[in-house]
Amino acid sequence: MKLRITLSILFAFLSFTVVIHSEKNKNTQSLEMNLHDFMEDYTKPATKLYDKKGNADYLNKILEHIPSLAPTDQQKEWKEIIDAKLAVGKPEDTCKSCHVKFKKDYKDKYRKKILLISEELKNFPSEIKAALKTK
Repeated sequence: MKLRITLSILFAFLSFTVVIHSEKNKNTQSLEMNLHDFMEDYTKPATKLYDKKGNADYLNKILEHIPSLAPTDQQKEWKEIIDAKLAVGKPEDTCKSCHVKFKKDYKDKYRKKILLISEELKNFPSEIKAALKTK
C-alpha cells in the first residue's frame, strides 16, 4: 500500500515537472519559419504601417534582423544594402533592393529552409496590426 502511494506521488510529481518544463520551453522558443513566411507575416505589415502612418519603428527593427536570415555567404551584402537604405531614410526600398539582387538564387537554393526568428520579434505581427487600427 505504501509503495502504491509513493509511486502515485512520484508519478504525479514527474508529470507536473514535465508539464512545467514544456510550458517554459514553449514560452521561450524561437519562432521557426521560412523567409517567405517571415516577409509576409512581419515585413509586409510593417511596410504597410510605414506607408500608411509613417511609423518606421517596426520596419527598422525587423530590418536589423534580416541579414541574420540570409545565407552565410550573403549576410554581409544584405546588411550593406539595408544599412545604405536606412542611412538615407528609405527603409521601404531595402526589400526591393534585396529582391532584385538575391530572390532567384534564394528561391532556388533556400526556399524551404527553416529559419530561427528572434524572440524579440515574436509579438510584432499583433502589435503592428493594432497600430494600423489606431487613428
